Amino acid sequence: MSTPSPLEKSDREVEVKLEGSPDLLASLFDLELLATATVRPRAQRLVAAYFDTRDDALDRAGISLRLRKNGARCLMNLKWTLQKSDGFSRGEVEAPFHDDQPDVSIFGPEISERVMRATGGEALVPRFETRVRRRTAELRLSSSVLEIVIDEGEIVASESRVKISECELELKDGDPATLFSFAAQLTMRAGLRLNPSSKSRRGFLLARGEKPAEVRATGLQLETAASIEDAMRAVIQDCLTQFVENWPALLDRDLPESVHQMRVALRRLRAALGLFEKALPGTGFKRFREDAKRAANALGPARDQDVFIALVSEGPLKAFPAEPSFQALLAASSAERLDAYRKARETICAPETSRFVLELQAFLASRGWRNQLGTDDLKKLGRPARSLADEALEQLYRRARKLGKELMAAEPDQRHRLRIILKNLRYASEFFASLYEAAGVRKFAKAAGALQDALGAHNDSVSAARLVAQAAAPSTSPAAGIVMGWCAREITSPEPYLNDQWLAFKSARCFWR
Repeated sequence: MSTPSPLEKSDREVEVKLEGSPDLLASLFDLELLATATVRPRAQRLVAAYFDTRDDALDRAGISLRLRKNGARCLMNLKWTLQKSDGFSRGEVEAPFHDDQPDVSIFGPEISERVMRATGGEALVPRFETRVRRRTAELRLSSSVLEIVIDEGEIVASESRVKISECELELKDGDPATLFSFAAQLTMRAGLRLNPSSKSRRGFLLARGEKPAEVRATGLQLETAASIEDAMRAVIQDCLTQFVENWPALLDRDLPESVHQMRVALRRLRAALGLFEKALPGTGFKRFREDAKRAANALGPARDQDVFIALVSEGPLKAFPAEPSFQALLAASSAERLDAYRKARETICAPETSRFVLELQAFLASRGWRNQLGTDDLKKLGRPARSLADEALEQLYRRARKLGKELMAAEPDQRHRLRIILKNLRYASEFFASLYEAAGVRKFAKAAGALQDALGAHNDSVSAARLVAQAAAPSTSPAAGIVMGWCAREITSPEPYLNDQWLAFKSARCFWR
């Protein structure tokens, strides 16, 4: 088991950031939900300068350093990403400071050395400022204490500015599950949405003139001795974090890859919840699977239009570049895409989506499944995660082999079901990969992935045929006919490599055996 670094052992900040219009925030303390909150009578005006090297070495290392002034009072604050981050928790140290240039040595030699390693000894310079008007309250809920902060102002980097209008909920004492549950209630009562981007994240992007990028799944690392419960929390958290961290790239720039990665994250999440629910019936994951499915379905049309436009542009249009009606077909599809992206943004901004994330986060924090399980199943939670992984992978593999019989003659529905099973098999392989020999996992995942991709090309053609039929009009009819024929060829006569990929999958070594 790895030993936590000095930064991992320091204070931990647990915070939820909610975003809303100034009008919504102005009336927030009038809500009955906050009737018992103790509101400070005066607002504060805070100015914070964030420091880094000229090439943002601290930011790349997941560290932020700021000096914040409130009148004559000044604090130096250092925050960092934890090794096992849930997106809501960060390490934090803070101390009074009375200078314009930060000096991290006041935090002690271990933290100072960590910062020095990150910067390589480069000088620290101001990168941007936050200027906010802050209202603060304290709320006691059972045995927990929450600080409620409403910030309105702006982030300033040179000549660039971005508005701040948010409510921060920070756990000062007690149970994190209480924080997440309360935040979920507040999103619904006040019409707010979860904002996964910290001020420092937005500030550094602004300073560099960059936009949010997509966030892909990274290799999940489970300890060799991890229990089923350890794996359950880690896997579900990893999927949920990937989903939420892709929100900014959609909301700020309609990035197609962000929609794709959100759908991947939700598929991974549904696969994980289903896997654990099957192993431990009654864990209470069913409602979260349904929420994840609703969100994925709402994002589906945006992704479908992206895939359709790419398929037409890279296939039929290249083969028939002189056909003028392709312009009308792609224009109609682009209009559908704009509407689909508008609905995708509405889905992410809807309070119900934030509630889903926060309620699942509360369920993870409280280990809510323990309230659902009987004595025997509670004992299973302590079993090695490897034992569950072996069973789950074997079951999924056998289902894939059964569905793949007579693959070349199989109906589209059967191929689609096989593709779903292959996805779940690949996701399970990724979830538990760190418990097995890496080379074996890679070889098997490659074979399963190649077969899944071959089936995916077929599925894309089925979807494209449906979309082109919907978009068909007199002005698009020649191009629509070409695309329909193109798709029909793929649907009725799969490419020869599909059979080769099936044979390669069947012969791949099962690394869990």
